[in-house]
Amino acid sequence: MARKADRGLAVLLGAGMLIAGCSDKTPADKDAAKNEAAPAARISQPLQDGVEQATTSTCKAADALNDAITGFLDAPNDDNLETARRAWREAHSDYRQLAFLYALAGQPMPQQHNDRDPIDAHPLLPGYLDQVPGYPHSGLTYSEVPLTPDYLRKEHQSTDFYYLTLGFHPLESLLWPAGADGTDETIQRYQRPEKPPEETVNAPERRHDLLRLIANALDRDIQTLCTAQNTAYLVTGLVELDGHPGRAAATLDKALGAKIGKPLAAWTQSPDGEDHNGMPLAHSPEAATDFSELAALVRHLATEWNEALLAGVDSADTLDQQMQALAKQLAAIDMTQAPINTDALDAARQALAQVRETLARISLKAPAESSEEAGE
Repeated sequence: MARKADRGLAVLLGAGMLIAGCSDKTPADKDAAKNEAAPAARISQPLQDGVEQATTSTCKAADALNDAITGFLDAPNDDNLETARRAWREAHSDYRQLAFLYALAGQPMPQQHNDRDPIDAHPLLPGYLDQVPGYPHSGLTYSEVPLTPDYLRKEHQSTDFYYLTLGFHPLESLLWPAGADGTDETIQRYQRPEKPPEETVNAPERRHDLLRLIANALDRDIQTLCTAQNTAYLVTGLVELDGHPGRAAATLDKALGAKIGKPLAAWTQSPDGEDHNGMPLAHSPEAATDFSELAALVRHLATEWNEALLAGVDSADTLDQQMQALAKQLAAIDMTQAPINTDALDAARQALAQVRETLARISLKAPAESSEEAGE
């Protein structure tokens, strides 16, 4: 997949130069077209490799998640449930790392149309898909609407942005059912009855269908992110940071403030984990992976992207150490505590502040652009 994206990227970025060379344009027009295509020549190999690694990892993890869910549905047991849950964690974490790169590039994710995100929309209204405490026969599982790919795609966020039928978080709610007392009860929900009920909805069968259909749709939607066109789209957004460590540091500072600073502030203000509408603050309330995923993101940035975007800056080693310390503090936050430990939140906020201070210094001290670059 990486080789295919590599070839496609070269074709897409080089097409403009080829067309310009074969046309009947005047020399002046040809020079202008050549200058427009010039950014392709400035793309560094580490940047291109980093994007291809991120997209390939995300798509492979989505395939693995789909396979793991199929395995669980074929044989609902402890081992297969844990395999499916672990695959969900890995796929969601990889996806969020890729989504962060789009944020750095200042680009919307390609799959988001009309503000409807079929991959990572959240939060999900409790009880919309399946039973929740106090409402044992709620949700699509206990309704009689047809469960088909077309129906799920049509209904996703159709009348309310909390009504989710596609993406990671409907899968999360089905793999970690709210109110389920341990894994045994979760597994029991997927045990098909030997004889289907005659007058009531066959909830286990419909639950099977929901989980399978959503997993298949998620895999298909994520695979589009690995096309050559979308890979090139992301690379050409990030190229604005390539070779400009001051600009890259300022962009990374802002993105980390939004991705990590905002949730830390929200949890500090509402340690019980709910907003004023009673909706969860957590991105993944059932899997409880918010801060472990953010820790993985910071480690990924430190090991894979600092060198690519901030090569040669004086504070690189200090920044790496501070980001590793931030990752450790984020991983130490236990979302399952109620209320959450505000001391752990404060420690993470302080670690984030140190990282952002260093990024701010880099953005100010990085070598100025040459006069030729500044005039582009």
